Amino acid sequence: MVKSHYIAGFGLVLALAGCGSSGAAAPEATSGSPTSSAPAAAPASSAPAENQTHTVTFEVLGKGKAMQPIMYVADEDGTASGVDLPWSKTFKVEVVGAEHQVGHLLSIVAGSSQAANGRLEAAACRISVDGKQVASGKGTCEYKLT
Repeated sequence: MVKSHYIAGFGLVLALAGCGSSGAAAPEATSGSPTSSAPAAAPASSAPAENQTHTVTFEVLGKGKAMQPIMYVADEDGTASGVDLPWSKTFKVEVVGAEHQVGHLLSIVAGSSQAANGRLEAAACRISVDGKQVASGKGTCEYKLT
């Protein structure tokens, strides 16, 4: 145990000594260490993805009036209060830059609607992108557009 601790500590000292030295000692201190043989950065295999524009539709299903504000996040954020159900809103959303890798969040909080028995329940929601349904649920729907 002491030997491996000593070796690990010794390796750290060599790495630090190699960083601050000038000239010939640096290659000797780092030669054979796992960190000195790190692979070179891979060249970019393709050009960045071009910006893409999608048609996004949010829907809240049900009958009567929405009992709570509907909140949404797309290319714009907003709310819709006191609307008749079923309700929908369509946006043009552009995916740009890093969003191609991490995604552009689409989200809707549908709130509640009145059920047939008179009680409130989470309203059903849907998200469609370019005419294809990508998310559905009760109360909240989310999707990452890439």
